[in-house]
Parts: sequence; C-alpha cells; structure tokens
Amino acid sequence: MGLPAAMAEPLARIEGVEDAALARALSRAVGEADARPSGEPDAPWRARARAREAADILDRYLNSQGYYGAVIDPRLDDTGQAVVRVRPGQRFVFDTIAIDWIGADSPGAPGAEAQAALGISEGDPVVSANVLSARGRVVTLLHENGYLEAREGEHDIIVDHATRSADAAFRFHPGPFIRLGAPQFAGGLADLRPGFIERLAPYETGDPASRSALNEYSRRLQVLQSVSVADVRLAPDDEDGLRPVDVRAAPTPRHRIEGALRWSTSEGAGAEAGWTRRNVFRGDETLLISGQAAELVQGFTTRLTVPHWRRYGQDLTLSAELLAERTDAFDQDVFRVSASVARQMTDRLSITTGARLQTARVTDVLGARSATTLSLPSGVIWDGRDSLLDPQRGLYLNATAAPGWSIGSQETRYVRLESGVRAYYPLSDRLVLAARVRAGAILGTSPDALPADERFYAGGGGSVRGYAFQSLSPQRFNPNTGLNEVFGGQSLAEFSAEARWRRSERLGFTAFVDGGAAGKELTPNLGDIRYGAGVGVRYYPGFGPLRFDIATPLDRRSGEAPVQIYISIGQAF
Repeated sequence: MGLPAAMAEPLARIEGVEDAALARALSRAVGEADARPSGEPDAPWRARARAREAADILDRYLNSQGYYGAVIDPRLDDTGQAVVRVRPGQRFVFDTIAIDWIGADSPGAPGAEAQAALGISEGDPVVSANVLSARGRVVTLLHENGYLEAREGEHDIIVDHATRSADAAFRFHPGPFIRLGAPQFAGGLADLRPGFIERLAPYETGDPASRSALNEYSRRLQVLQSVSVADVRLAPDDEDGLRPVDVRAAPTPRHRIEGALRWSTSEGAGAEAGWTRRNVFRGDETLLISGQAAELVQGFTTRLTVPHWRRYGQDLTLSAELLAERTDAFDQDVFRVSASVARQMTDRLSITTGARLQTARVTDVLGARSATTLSLPSGVIWDGRDSLLDPQRGLYLNATAAPGWSIGSQETRYVRLESGVRAYYPLSDRLVLAARVRAGAILGTSPDALPADERFYAGGGGSVRGYAFQSLSPQRFNPNTGLNEVFGGQSLAEFSAEARWRRSERLGFTAFVDGGAAGKELTPNLGDIRYGAGVGVRYYPGFGPLRFDIATPLDRRSGEAPVQIYISIGQAF
C-alpha cells in the first residue's frame, strides 16, 4: 500500500542535471522513501544508505540509457539529507551495427530484412531496452520466414569511452531453412476426412515455415465442433525437402442432448429439447434435431451446418421446420425450408445470403387463407463484442434486406429491411451500460398483402418489456369477434437501455428502460412509441446468466397488466 503524498519523499534529491526531461526520468527511477515522523530528523547513517541506494539505481538507469561516462556522487547536504550529484556526460551512440549468422547450414538467412527488423541504426543512442527489442524482432522475423529453429547467439556491444560510441555485433543461429509439407495425421483425427483437414491449413505446401501459421492452424482445428483439443507441430524428418506437419487432436463426444425452459407472463411457458450429432459426414458437419412446445409455437426443426463449405471461413446451413404458431395476431401452420451461406470476411465482419421457401395456412383478422412465400435474405454483421452470452464491452451491428414473393390467396412482391445496433460500455469492473436500437420497414406493398409472419410486431420479452406480446402493434377490427385485434405493421422502431451491476461471481442486478412500437405505415410514428421500465436479477452458473426480469408499462392503459415477468437464459440483448 502506498503512502499518502504528505508522508512520502524522494529517496534522494538529485542535483546537477540540466536536461529537464532527463531530470524527471531520473526522479521517477529513484522513486520515493518513507518520510520520518514530523520533527524527527534522519539519522546520518540512514541518510547515507539512502544516498548510496539512489546512486546505485541511477548508475543502472543511466547505463541502460547510454550514459556510460556518467559521474555519480552520493553525499549528505548541509541539513543531513540524502543527495546525489549527477553529471550524465555525453550519451553514447552506435558507431557500427553488424549482424553475424552462425552455422554453416544457414547461408540463406535474410540479411537486409534482418537489418531492417533491428530497428536501430548508426547514430542511435545505446539504449538497453531498444537493444533487447531489436534482438527479439530479428528472432521473430526468422521464425516467420522459414527458420523455426532460430535462436540468439552471443552478442557483443563494445563501448569506446574515448569516442563516446559503441560497436554492436548481433549474432544469431538461424538453423535450417524449412519449407512446410502437407499435413499428416499423427493421431485422434481418424474421423475427419484428410481433405477437410488439409483445407483448414493456412499455408500452401512449399511455403516457408512460419510459427504464426502453425499457431493459426492449431486454432482453426481447436474451434471445430468435433475437436476438443488440437496440436500442430513439425514432423521430425524431411520428405523431398519439405517438413510435413503433424496434426493431433482429441475428439469431442459425437452426440449431445440439451434442453431449455422459459416463462413469462406475456408469452407463457415454453420448453425446447434438441439432439445434436457432430461430424456427420467426417467434415465437422453438425446435425441438430429439436422440438419445442410453447404456448406461442409448437413444432420441430432440423438443421444441418456444413463448416468451411467449399472454402475456409464459409459455412452452409440447411434447415427444415414444421411449426404451429398461435399468437394474438395470427394462427399459422407452416412448413419452411431454407439454405444460407455465411462468409467470415474478417475477425469481426461477416456476410450472409440465402433463400427461404415456406407454405402456410394462416388465419388472422382478414380471415383464413393460404400463402406460399419465397424470400432471398442477405445481410451483414459486424460483431465487436467480447462475449456472446454476456458481453461487457464492444459494438454489434447488423443489417438485412430480404426481397420476397408471395402467392396464394393474394400475390405480392416486397422487400423487408431490418437493422440494429447494440453497444456495451463498462463503467467499472462491476458496472456495464448496455443499449440497443432496432428499426425495420417493408417496401413495395401494404400490410394487408403481406404474409402474416413478415409484418412487424412490438411488445414482449424480446422487444418492449412491460407489455404483452405483440401488444404494441397496429390493430384491425375483426367483424367475426367484434373486437380490435393485433394485426401487425409495416415498420418498426425499438430501443433499450440497461445498467448491469455484477455484485458477485454468481449474482448480478440490472435496471432497464425499453421503448418501441410497430407502425401502420412505412415511416414509424414516434408518437406511438410507448415505454416500459423494470429491474432484474442475473444468476451466473458459469456458462451464461439466468435472467429474471420484472417490468411495468410507464403509461399503462385500461386492460393492461401492471407488471410482466420474464425468465430465460442469457441477457436480454
């Protein structure tokens, strides 16, 4: 624990340094010492010890900065306090810099590149930290350009006090020049196709060996669904002038069963169970068969994900769904098939495109009818979050455009646009501010002609908490019931703001405000936006938060519940 400013003083006073920047650096290097209690002078022996200690520190620091001719004189001043008089003298600079390669098997070691990697030149000050960094940069250069076994030799820096200069000879053992061969399976990967493993390699056969390439290869294997632990290293022997790459990995269990429960006062209870089969065709494919039983949706989904389809970083997803949806806005029995391709452009940026075909029997305010709809959604995602389940910082942006064509009882063509932003900012280690904005619009048709599940709806746990599911959506009069009922809109505007406080490793709390509404027309009417607020509890079992939220409408109207409760897994957004 540091002393208060009033109780700390320099270890010794420094005199004789005219360069202000150097004087400040020397003061920081010397640091502080405990002050004696008020009115009690330092004993002479203690003051001399402090002066000698400060002199040793300054000598080491000045040598590290190239002041090899410095004169350092520790003493006591007239009041008996520790003083160090310093005459730094002239700073030594490099006169010559040479790189020597040690070993007869390394005639091709990079010369000009290594000289540039050093980053120091004749005339530069002889600074120890710069020398150490320069040596490390050369070794890294060698490791990235075919010399994986490179190491440092005995370096010489000869200081000449007469000329205030230094001659540097940097020596390295490059070792053999290595070119990478094809991957070979050394264990654990019998269930993965050799061609698939080769496709993951971040190098071409014959490329100079690179430590970063081997590390990247290991990372690519490690993130496969069917691999639990992976290791990549060079084989011990050459084959036709190439060093094969040994690939080892331990598989994960092929089968997984999982389930989830959720409940809210506005959307009711729901349960979901799924069975996953990994590595279906020996290319890390994942097959998921799941079923859900909830008050709003019941049915089955089958999804096959093919990673690195046709090229690295490009995933193909095929799915089929058979669902019965029962909401306040519509009842729908639908069969849907889809295919999509997602391409990872950078670590943060991805794009998607695909096609979805569905046929449905729908009943809503307009009556019963059938519809077959083809849509072609494409989108872009930029994900800068530090976590998927519980982000603490970062930004997430997404935008999609989905041209659609629907035939059946009514034919229409349209384009559905939607975009969103989520932001997370930590105010401290325990407090995070989170916010989101979501907007959407449908071009080219009217809500009456749209398929019921393509309209926009607002209200509920994933939208505006405090209000019933879909309740903040345009309504239509139903002549069969004599009531106004939820119909859906042509546009959408929503936002949320949360303050998330992590009280302990297992427990957290949140306070939030939501707002939003679906609009009748292409442009949302901001006057229709309604607001809800509430508080929540988060329990962290280790894999992600369990969420309990309670919210109330801020402008409650007749017939609306005073509170809504939501229980689920994961943060609200």
